[in-house]
Amino acid sequence: MENITGQLTEIFSSLPEGNLPRWLLFTSALGIFNSVQNYFTSKLTKQVYANKANEVTPLAGRLFATWTWSVSMIRIYAAFHLNNKIMYDLGIWSYTIALTHFVSELFIFGGCKINVPFMSPMIVAVTSLTWMISHYDKYVTN
Repeated sequence: MENITGQLTEIFSSLPEGNLPRWLLFTSALGIFNSVQNYFTSKLTKQVYANKANEVTPLAGRLFATWTWSVSMIRIYAAFHLNNKIMYDLGIWSYTIALTHFVSELFIFGGCKINVPFMSPMIVAVTSLTWMISHYDKYVTN
């Protein structure tokens, strides 16, 4: 157990300063949890897409899981490399794409309705995007 604790301490000590990298890791952990559950059930995803829950098929759930897992991995790498412009930009784009998806599902495609399951990813996307844009110059070194 001490060995695992030591390894985790070493890993987290290499994070850049501030809470943003920790936030990115936290949202990545949530994304990975969401991915795992989507591989096995679409129950939670049907709540997010409540207006068209019948369109959330097992295949759609698995595709969503794969997409969420991939952006979670981008965000993990970004968390550890916030001084790298490319990684920082990829982190920003990952939240921009997510926000675009959820806003379009709410206002254009009508798959979502404003409820707690829908608002959770919206709040994460808006908060993360705002935070990353406002702290760009603090982390990115050209």
